[in-house]
Amino acid sequence: MLTRRASTLLAFLAISLLLVFSVSCSQSAPAPAAKAGEPTKAAAAPAQPSGQKIVFKYTHGDPPAADDAHQWTALKFKELVEKYSNGKVEVQIFPAGQLGSEQRGFQDVQQGVVQATSLAVNNATVFTPATGLFDLPYIFKSRDQAYKVFDGMWEDLDKKMIEQGGVRSIIWFEQGFRVLTNSKKEVKTLADLKGLKIRVPQNPLMIGAFKSWDCEPVPISWDETFNALQQKVVDGQENPHTVNASSKFYEVQKYITEIHYKMWIGPVVVQEQWLQSQTPEVRDAILKAGKEAAMAERGFIQELEKNALKVCTDKGMINSGAPTDEDEWQKRAMSIWPDFYKDIGGTEMAEKAMKILGGTLPK
Repeated sequence: MLTRRASTLLAFLAISLLLVFSVSCSQSAPAPAAKAGEPTKAAAAPAQPSGQKIVFKYTHGDPPAADDAHQWTALKFKELVEKYSNGKVEVQIFPAGQLGSEQRGFQDVQQGVVQATSLAVNNATVFTPATGLFDLPYIFKSRDQAYKVFDGMWEDLDKKMIEQGGVRSIIWFEQGFRVLTNSKKEVKTLADLKGLKIRVPQNPLMIGAFKSWDCEPVPISWDETFNALQQKVVDGQENPHTVNASSKFYEVQKYITEIHYKMWIGPVVVQEQWLQSQTPEVRDAILKAGKEAAMAERGFIQELEKNALKVCTDKGMINSGAPTDEDEWQKRAMSIWPDFYKDIGGTEMAEKAMKILGGTLPK
């Protein structure tokens, strides 16, 4: 027969085990990793202890060079957000793909692994098709037109990006138009382009544009491009002046044609749920710093572009300027738009852009 003391001890142990079992059963299972392109529901951000800084991890794929647009923009944002948050936000920059590719960076933002990443818009469209608006060839022919669309559609694009990918853009930045270079001859008209093999990224809209010009586009990965030009596998390529200079394409290319069919454009994205979990003061500091960094980058890139073109011409490249018949280049390239509306989530965003620019949507 159990003593009174032993009975009491056994009862205490039974109650303790029951409590442990109840607590463990009440814990929710970890959320599965989000699939590419799907919005993520991140856990609510834990409350920051009083006085503790918010660590803001910002990743990009370019080198940490002072004249690189990704790095310059990241540093500008860091400077501004730390100022506007009164030191409550500490931005840690991870350049040169330290944390993975651009698309991996986007997924890491979706899943709350990092707070921000910058990437080329064509890599963002995998997750947020509406941003494919900026892949449409000749949607604008000047920086002024591009800025009108950025500024006029920022909120509309954010709504779509939140809906499609669970993220919003805090910065839109650019690196200039992707100009044409080649090693064979000056290209001043469409007729001059005929017969040339031009390296392009594996991007259906860019491939379609060059085909519309009776040219032979050859998709080649970026890391193989210089060798392909050097070994004459292709005659030319298209990239902004800044890339042509930094990649030393002047060693394997002779002629420049300043076409305006596509601008290098990229967003810096943050996870919407994480942003909304912050205090109004921190959230406003992030958004204000992002907008100001975007505006500042515009002046920076234009000066950088001039210097890059001078580097290329000083090295012996010949700049023919814009084609004399660029209206025809634009007409042909825009004729392929209807074939790709399904890939950019329909015509809604393109119609809004054309309204801002005073144009009509190709049907």
